[in-house]
Amino acid sequence: MKPKMALGGLLLGACLLGSSQTNSPGRVVIPPRNSAGPRVIELSLTMGNITVKTHAGGDVIAETEGGSHDYSRAANGMHRIDIPPGEDIGVSEHDNVIRLQAPWRGGRGNNMVLTVPVQTSLSLKTTLGNITVDGVNGEIDATSTSGNITLTNVSGTVVASSTLGSQKVSMDRVDQSKPLAFSSVNGSIDVTFPPDLKANLSFRTGLSETWSDFDVTLNGARRSDGMHSLTQGHRSMDNRMAGTINGGGVEISFHAVNGRIMIHKKK
Repeated sequence: MKPKMALGGLLLGACLLGSSQTNSPGRVVIPPRNSAGPRVIELSLTMGNITVKTHAGGDVIAETEGGSHDYSRAANGMHRIDIPPGEDIGVSEHDNVIRLQAPWRGGRGNNMVLTVPVQTSLSLKTTLGNITVDGVNGEIDATSTSGNITLTNVSGTVVASSTLGSQKVSMDRVDQSKPLAFSSVNGSIDVTFPPDLKANLSFRTGLSETWSDFDVTLNGARRSDGMHSLTQGHRSMDNRMAGTINGGGVEISFHAVNGRIMIHKKK
């Protein structure tokens, strides 16, 4: 992080903590400051899970899960009012982009829980941990090196990448103007789309099988017999296929080396 950004984050964090009684070590509330468009949340962890849920308010609430200590108890009724070193969540904000930094706990992991407005875009990364998002409408970019990615009842566009872990995604609505991408080295990709999806599909697979219950036109042949395999012929480490759903539309790419690809039609 650049020095100016780090300083800005510290100043903003100090202002937030000084202006709201709802802030505490391991918890920060970030009120809306610019109504020009949805906010973008950026968070990257080395160790720990990321969970995102929505609420009806406009604040973004960031909390560490199970990591806060109780600093309120002391002798003679005294209580601690400063932020203990390493316990505060770093925050910087510019042009509706909020960058969060988890507290440092001496090599221990941090689980982060974010509560955001429904209309929010997310850029989430964790090296050792799972990513779980529920109910968000926006652009979602989720990356986990060793962990699972679960996106439930989301809308907009999704880019998901995992190395060791599975992906399970359920979308209520797909933004037809922006491409979607799902990639996994060792883990399954299980995606559910709305039945009216119009898409151009591209597949790059290794030892993976590809299944769908959509009516998929693959290499000029329509497949519409319920849940069926799209994998054809001999499989190698670099199989490539292309197809369409409902005549074609938004670009959706799938890349899986070792793990099944499942494309479901939402009931």
